[in-house]
Amino acid sequence: MSWRAKNEELASALATAKEVTELKSRFLATMSHEIRTPLNGILGMTELLMSTPLDAEQCEYSEAVRHSAEALLTVINDILDVSKIEAGKLKLELLPFDPRSIVDEVVGLLMPRATGKGLRLASEAPPRLPRIVRGDPGRVRQILLNLIGNAVKFTAEGEVVVTADLAGDDAETATVRFSVRDTGIGISPEIHSRLFQSFVQGDSSTTRKYGELDWDWLYPSSSWS
Repeated sequence: MSWRAKNEELASALATAKEVTELKSRFLATMSHEIRTPLNGILGMTELLMSTPLDAEQCEYSEAVRHSAEALLTVINDILDVSKIEAGKLKLELLPFDPRSIVDEVVGLLMPRATGKGLRLASEAPPRLPRIVRGDPGRVRQILLNLIGNAVKFTAEGEVVVTADLAGDDAETATVRFSVRDTGIGISPEIHSRLFQSFVQGDSSTTRKYGELDWDWLYPSSSWS
């Protein structure tokens, strides 16, 4: 086969792959929209239900429904994000935000879960960390929720500490590193090389003991810059 024929074959394969990715992305976007519509209805009606006189047991059940619906909505949004990433259509915002505030917000959201397990959940930020940086605060928040949430889930005792620090800067830019460390089960060395592969879990027994991972196949690293 000549080099010209090989190039044409490769170009055809690439075009086919792009078309398949585009079709999958469209399907996921449509599916996500169709599922979100009734799910938002469930959330809305649950909120209305919880605003009516309920006894303690009914409140508990209603709260469980609301939390489950919110968790499912998060999963759906993550699926849509994956399709956008694969299609090269995920757009990042460039907005000013305070990295300390983002960390404190996420820690506050997960504090009840950590407290319920008897864990210490804390955040650290040295004085050198800029007060305002520019980036996508929504994505930073989403990544931190995944990382810290899994750290809390897979830590039976001890602590989870979140750190925001200045990784480097120059006259025009600053790089902030967010990291999460915990006293949980950790990741065995033989699994390290597989961390960035899709749908990888270190040990299937962890699912039975701790539950499913919170989409950490999408953001599997324990630190993000």
